[in-house]
Amino acid sequence: MRSLSILSALRPFSDKVLGMGGSQILLVWLLLALFGAVATLWWSRRLWQRRSTLSVGMKAAAAAATVSAVTGAFGTVVGLVKVFGAIGGESEDPSQRARILAEGISTSLNSTVLALVIWLPSVITLTMLLRNSKTSSV
Repeated sequence: MRSLSILSALRPFSDKVLGMGGSQILLVWLLLALFGAVATLWWSRRLWQRRSTLSVGMKAAAAAATVSAVTGAFGTVVGLVKVFGAIGGESEDPSQRARILAEGISTSLNSTVLALVIWLPSVITLTMLLRNSKTSSV
């Protein structure tokens, strides 16, 4: 019985597309996306506990940051599922595997970038609003 890790399954195809070490890049990318979503959810939970003291603008910025982080992580996971399907799919035509692999990577990148475009301004706005509320209440 042969054990097969995720990295060894990804290596032949991702190294051709991404160069040497491509499978490690994909795994780190997935872990960072999931970590970012968990950290944002934790931060949002702390804000939710203080929701009665937050303004409408702070609530909107927190909601935008949370939704974009979770959506970005979800899109990244969906893209990587396509990548794993292309690698492990025996029913796939070998000539189509590279196309499916590229589509999965594209889906992951696009969802990550879209989430960052929404998440960064939301977090910056929320941080500024929280700082202003702390200085005005002191």
